[in-house]
Amino acid sequence: MECPTCLTQFHPKMNNAIVGKNKRNVNIFIYFQLCPECEEPIVGIKEAMRGEIYMNPNDTDGLVLLRKERRR
Repeated sequence: MECPTCLTQFHPKMNNAIVGKNKRNVNIFIYFQLCPECEEPIVGIKEAMRGEIYMNPNDTDGLVLLRKERRR
């Protein structure tokens, strides 16, 4: 995985929590951790498969990372 702030490659050790369901009745999870290099937060969202209520926090396939605008 790559940190969206410092672009360092690292092995994810994410935490996750269920946020709720969308209009299609699919569970939405938020994933988060601090980058081991720059210590900035890494946050993403992921849809579960229909009916899935647990997701492995280290399975980041399909994770959409939220990115903040870089300051110049």
